[in-house]
Amino acid sequence: MKGGFAHSFADYPPLCFVFLAAIAQLAQAFGLSWFIVLKSSVLLFLVASSACFYWFTRNLILTAGLELALVLNSVALGYVDVYSGLFVIAAFFLLQRGYLSLGLVLFTASCFIKWQPLILAPFVVIYVLAVARGESGGRGNLWRTIAPFAFSTIAVVIPVFAFFGTMTTFDAFRHIAGYRYISGNALNLGWIVTWALRVLQPDQYGALNSGQIDLIVAPEEFPLWSLKMLFYLSYVLILIVFARQKKTFERLITYSMLGFMSYFVFNAGVHENHLFLVSCLAWILVYLEPDYLVRCINLSVAANANLLLFYGVFGQPLPFPRVIAGVDITLWLALANLWLFFDLLVHKFKAEGIGVRFWAAQ
Repeated sequence: MKGGFAHSFADYPPLCFVFLAAIAQLAQAFGLSWFIVLKSSVLLFLVASSACFYWFTRNLILTAGLELALVLNSVALGYVDVYSGLFVIAAFFLLQRGYLSLGLVLFTASCFIKWQPLILAPFVVIYVLAVARGESGGRGNLWRTIAPFAFSTIAVVIPVFAFFGTMTTFDAFRHIAGYRYISGNALNLGWIVTWALRVLQPDQYGALNSGQIDLIVAPEEFPLWSLKMLFYLSYVLILIVFARQKKTFERLITYSMLGFMSYFVFNAGVHENHLFLVSCLAWILVYLEPDYLVRCINLSVAANANLLLFYGVFGQPLPFPRVIAGVDITLWLALANLWLFFDLLVHKFKAEGIGVRFWAAQ
């Protein structure tokens, strides 16, 4: 397994290979196809994620909503986001209940299963430090402050780096960070740029395919940094606002969602399945604040629509055209995703009384 990870030039984190290696071994041991075992594993993790959510919330309706929001990504299309999703859901609820060390250990593990939870990491670190220091009512001390980070380092980080290799792990991250897709089928600003390039510069980037938009691998001279800078600036703004306020669990969830949405709508190289974590966090937010139900449903619909329009229910395109009245409907949904992000951002900032001088927020 260690050698396979090192020689695969993979862009997935090392712990994902642990799951995939287990699937291969189980398939061989029971004489089953790896496809059946893979599908069974994502079903198992979907059920476990729902059970975890219900255990902490005791709300059957919200649990059903969460499972419905995740079933297309996991069981139907076979993405492995649900492997890390279980750890993220459990980690956040444990943090809410004050189990900082165990929560951070599980969250750190999720980052080594899929890279996307790393986007949430700064928010989690700020929250854990604030709670450990007693900002939320506890009597913090030095050990309580450093214990969560010490345990997660000893239990997860050091074993992963020691077994798989530090440089090999970082190389996997560099592979995914180096992709030059303007949008990897994510319905975001990059997808709108992809459409514009195919319409305005068809000789260089290729024309639309009967009105349909196809992804573009950007040449070296294309300024992908402009999209990345929009992500960095919006993400830092959201992080600063969060850091300047009292660290409640509701704020951790909301600002983590906003930070991740800024990644999805602005960054280059984002893929169609990357709204998975937003769906998980959105249903946690509804449990905390029922007024967010409509926004939660909209985000879950957006996450599933992004998958459906490219891969249908079981990996095949839907049996109806994407182009209606000469316009690819994915273009409208990309604009809708931008609106969902700004709607949530403006709503939260207005509710918190955040003005232009966001750095001065209390």
